[in-house]
Amino acid sequence: MFRHDVAADLRSRGADERTVLPAYGDYCFANVPDTVLSLVGGDVRRPLPDDVFSGVETAARHVVVLLVDGFGYRQWRREHADHQFFARMSERGTVTPLTSVYPSETAAAMSTMHTGRQPAEHGLLGWFGYVEAFDAVLRTLPFTTLDGTPAPEAHPGIDASHLLDGETVYERAAPGVDCRLLQPRGIGASAYSARANRGAENAPYDDVEGMARALRRVLKGATDPTYLLAYVPDLDTVAHEAGTRSDAYRATLSDLSAALERELDRLDRETTRETLLVVTADHGHVDTDPDRNVDLDGFALDAHLRRRPDGTPLQALGGPRNVQLHLGDGHHEAAREALSSLDATLLDREAWRARDLFGDRVPTERFERRAPDLLAVPHDLGVWYPGAQLRFVGMHGGLHPDEMLVPFAAGRLDDLYP
Repeated sequence: MFRHDVAADLRSRGADERTVLPAYGDYCFANVPDTVLSLVGGDVRRPLPDDVFSGVETAARHVVVLLVDGFGYRQWRREHADHQFFARMSERGTVTPLTSVYPSETAAAMSTMHTGRQPAEHGLLGWFGYVEAFDAVLRTLPFTTLDGTPAPEAHPGIDASHLLDGETVYERAAPGVDCRLLQPRGIGASAYSARANRGAENAPYDDVEGMARALRRVLKGATDPTYLLAYVPDLDTVAHEAGTRSDAYRATLSDLSAALERELDRLDRETTRETLLVVTADHGHVDTDPDRNVDLDGFALDAHLRRRPDGTPLQALGGPRNVQLHLGDGHHEAAREALSSLDATLLDREAWRARDLFGDRVPTERFERRAPDLLAVPHDLGVWYPGAQLRFVGMHGGLHPDEMLVPFAAGRLDDLYP
């Protein structure tokens, strides 16, 4: 069952038909972690509205969250009928649209998923970030410099706590709840994951077949109440490379669906009766045109950017659909004028604060240090420096409905696999 009424409501809250704003107060991805804690037990601040479980019995010993990176609500609606697992979730479960956080990027959204905190609280605002104490421009989740050097090697003394700190959702779970993470081998072993995943046991996997097998085995062997988060990045990777309407995208969905169907159908009745399954995503994708994506160097911004300690300009941060500019004193109007020809929404601090873009809670000091003076949110294309980022087809990070709306599909396994 699709909750079309919620989709219409979320669309109506935007400034125009091309914009969806984060709905932090109710139907937002930021509230998924507290929803899980409300089911398994733990310190809960703000769960999703109860009606996301309309028609679904929530009394369950185990909660599984399958997080398919990049599989937006619009893509789900378009593709679900051709892939048995997603068709099953749509027909026998309840699929409610949520908004992503802003920015609709993995770094921001997954930090929210692991901590239950909004971007205005955790302060991790995009794939490209700056750690001022070390004058370090980094790719945040890999925790490397722009040339791929591990951050601690390039900047002795830096560690992942400079990206993300504070308590995790897994540490907030009630005593006796077994928190498990299924992540690709390289991701689970990263410095970021070591910080963000504290309180959970990580089980690495090599491919989606291995993920589905591990999911089944964890449930089959569970003796304590369990929260299992299975993170699948494959679809996001393919969407970046080929777009969401490509054969490769649909083949990746098909492989994931087949693996889940095969393994979940093998579970015994007792386990399925005790398990609630949620499928969600951190963001969707906008299909851009690599031949038309925009070179940020063409806007002569360097003169207006904040200076680093060596006097060079601090580059734009965030990402191609979430262009965050830190400006020198007195350069705000000139920077806005330099970007006047760009097909994008330009928001200064006052404007993005008025929209609660990064969150509706009290911002942290870390966020305030990292927050942009001027934010450029492209409408349909990517805007960045020359290189691999501009060659992507699928992109995300902005406010377009295709990237901002994500699914929250819920069903009990015994209803899904009777």
